Amino acid sequence: LFDDLSNAICVYADCVKFIAENAPNDKIARAAIVCNSNAHEFVEKLNTNVDLYKAIKAVSDNSEIVSSLNNEDITALQSFLHDMELSGIHLPAEIRDSYVQHMSEISTAGGQFLQLGQKPAVIPYEEAPEALRAHKSMRDDQGHKKLEYIELYGPGSEHTMADVREFAYSKYHSYSEERERELMNLLSARHNMARSLGFSSFSERELRHTMAGSPERVSNFLTNLHSELKPLVDAEVEHFKFAKAGDVRYDFNEPKINPSDGQYYSRVLNERYLVDNHKDNMFLDLLEFENVIEGLNTFCEDVLKISLVAESPMAGELLDSSVAKVGVFDEKEGLIGYIYLDLFERDNKAPRTCLHTITCGTRTQTPVVVLQCSFLMNPRGRGIGQFHYPRINLDQVQTLFHEFGHALHAILGRTTYQATSGTRGPTDFSEIPSMLFENFIAHPEVYYAVVNPHAIYNEADFKYGTRNLFNTPYTALKTETSILHSMLDQELHSSSLPSCTTDIADRLYSKYSHLSPLPGTAPHQRFSHLYFYGARYYSYLWSQSIANLIFYNLFHDDPFNEASGDKLKEFLKRGSGTDFKSSLDELVGYEFGEDDMIAAIVEPIKIFNNTYLDHQDISKKWW
Repeated sequence: LFDDLSNAICVYADCVKFIAENAPNDKIARAAIVCNSNAHEFVEKLNTNVDLYKAIKAVSDNSEIVSSLNNEDITALQSFLHDMELSGIHLPAEIRDSYVQHMSEISTAGGQFLQLGQKPAVIPYEEAPEALRAHKSMRDDQGHKKLEYIELYGPGSEHTMADVREFAYSKYHSYSEERERELMNLLSARHNMARSLGFSSFSERELRHTMAGSPERVSNFLTNLHSELKPLVDAEVEHFKFAKAGDVRYDFNEPKINPSDGQYYSRVLNERYLVDNHKDNMFLDLLEFENVIEGLNTFCEDVLKISLVAESPMAGELLDSSVAKVGVFDEKEGLIGYIYLDLFERDNKAPRTCLHTITCGTRTQTPVVVLQCSFLMNPRGRGIGQFHYPRINLDQVQTLFHEFGHALHAILGRTTYQATSGTRGPTDFSEIPSMLFENFIAHPEVYYAVVNPHAIYNEADFKYGTRNLFNTPYTALKTETSILHSMLDQELHSSSLPSCTTDIADRLYSKYSHLSPLPGTAPHQRFSHLYFYGARYYSYLWSQSIANLIFYNLFHDDPFNEASGDKLKEFLKRGSGTDFKSSLDELVGYEFGEDDMIAAIVEPIKIFNNTYLDHQDISKKWW
């Protein structure tokens, strides 16, 4: 009964939240925002309803009742209790009241932090490098003064000129007293809320019911991973330096890789590897969207025995003609859910990449999800129905597969309770399927099927073999940066409330990064994950390590293996209704530990270095 009540609220709240972010006009958006606010207020009242808590607690404390429950029943029961206790329901009334106040402060400070982080950097026109203002005129056609400032909406990581990248990065990420104040307000509100509930830190509260379990275990995992990764980053950075020195536009005696360079050279050198590795240079072309969906369907049919079928929507069902409604059909069960593919940018659409769960998948409820991206409208490809979809690039295909992993987790979940279905679990568990699907599309054989579903895969076409996934080359520094951000996230939410976030960031940079922060910059002040994934940003690396374990043990040698697909499908059906670790051990095939998780991230990078990076001659210009 309680799960049914929770489900009814979630169906309503999830739907209006989606509409609030993607409504076709302001009137509908404002109405949805009011509905969303009312839903959250109602949920808070339930979470602080003492009589309701006592009723659930009485069941939990009754050993006779508990002994009659199965594992999924117990997991759902504990989930309800945990959620309510995290709100201080079991504490005195004055503490419960303070919790509501702290949550309001967190929401306000978080909103301000996000808003400030999205503001552009405003640069006087004359201060900007010629490359940034060459396409902008200071005067209109009549000779009147027109442009005095240039707005930067990003750090310029993709610009080909190093000095322009450094300028744009320094300006966009320059230290801001205003952003620092709102970040501190957010951290302070979280710290005070956690302490009022009896936790030593916000991190301890957030991690209590995750796979990691504690801040100490997260710190150990990140520290040990960094130690194993460091020599691989050393080698990679040397290649970045050589590439930078080889740029004919500049004469660097001792090139230094700045934070403004890492993303650029990782992309450039990865593209070079992909071109070198395959005889047809097929990896840099824009891909037909129709082929991508057909290839994704082929993969699902072969591995998971499910098919994706385009559905005809009812009048008024779709927000835009670019949205595709897809039915998901199991070969034995028939229709098991719907996915709405809302992938391309448009006016009034939130520029986010995420999965919206409209209804959860349970044994009695058909799941409905919206897979949302904001891909740019690249040159149009072939038409599907009345809409001519743009072509998409490799990065966008990888993003699509990541979110599709979430979608399948939601669609395939067949639990008794919505509280334990699909993606309802902790972040460090629910990100595993999405990271696993990134590995699938990075496998040469799967990519072949997606680029051209009718192509014949031939391993001999790959000069350096097929052991390296496409998401492995030149990722050591990127992984180190994720460790840095995860460590920063943990320390900012630790038991000691910081007085200045930049001091902590600078200290962690010197310990966990090969890159030194540029003077006067504070990139963490625009790091939105500090709000969305407060104390949980480590989850991406944690989930990646386990997804790698699954992939290399079950799919690397044969990504279309049916037996492995059956095991994965059964795992996804359980949602989060079983013990996370034992369920994953069963899937991987053995009881793995932290050393195995770290090796699962480090070893693929080592293989890439051994088969390619270490054989490149950096004594001469080669790129």
